[in-house]
Amino acid sequence: MTPETRNIIKFILKFISHKGSFFFWFFIRFISALFPIFSIYLFSQIIALVENKSNFSTVLYLVALIFIIYLLENFTRLLSINKLEYLISGIQFEVHNFLIPDLELKNKSARFEAIQAIRNFSEAVRLTLELIRQPGVDSVVSLIATPLILFFLDFKIFIFEIVYIVVYFFVDVYTTQRYIYLKNLQNAKVEAYYARLQGTNDIDLEEKQYNRVHQKICSWNFIEWFTLQNISICFYSAALLYLIFEVNQGTKNISGLILIIGYLGSTQIFLNSLSLLKDKLADTRVALYRLGKSETVTNIDLDDLIR
Repeated sequence: MTPETRNIIKFILKFISHKGSFFFWFFIRFISALFPIFSIYLFSQIIALVENKSNFSTVLYLVALIFIIYLLENFTRLLSINKLEYLISGIQFEVHNFLIPDLELKNKSARFEAIQAIRNFSEAVRLTLELIRQPGVDSVVSLIATPLILFFLDFKIFIFEIVYIVVYFFVDVYTTQRYIYLKNLQNAKVEAYYARLQGTNDIDLEEKQYNRVHQKICSWNFIEWFTLQNISICFYSAALLYLIFEVNQGTKNISGLILIIGYLGSTQIFLNSLSLLKDKLADTRVALYRLGKSETVTNIDLDDLIR
């Protein structure tokens, strides 16, 4: 995490009025994210028992344990998600209350443009926090737990996993930089569109400019996600071939293959989630950048956050 990203997150946390409740429910959400990881392990143990024709009562015990774990996971996940949704919705109003009262405005059009910039920022904050809530928490837990588990299961797969994550990360960093540039252009067009809309219906030029930039973002999103998903497919397929070879050689059983593939399959999911979260943090960064460059916001030195 870059210093700039940490500063933005700290800035967002300033708007949370009920920090105790907020962090408590995020902790519960973190606990709920651990249950699926344990369930994958139990499922592989059931496959191993069935392979070895073990006592049915032992298999039934593990099935019942998985059932209880899923019940706990559903309860803690859904409860914490809904509690956090309520808390996050209030943060938007906190942003408005903090930034809007001290606007220095030269004319009505400038006010509309400044308010739209604040709305862009508050919306980006809301979407970022909602993504952290789900699936961001699950992704962070998996990012920490999955490589650690693979280290003990199969060291070669562990090295494979680390290389996969590193390659995915650097490609994602590159594609996000281009996305930030385009998103800044889009926010500028949105602000100009709504500022002009308040005074006239002649907005054809602003609409065309916005649509042109939005089309570029959509095209870049396709290139970005197509590249990232193909990276995942290549690494996943190579790992699967290696594990099948190990099973054919008799050095690994079917249950071991299912266990490792289960954790590898979750890698693509949590990397995609983290990439999406990174894009939303980029949206927040761009919106904050535009606020920092605005001469109408005077109640905070935003330049300290966007350098």
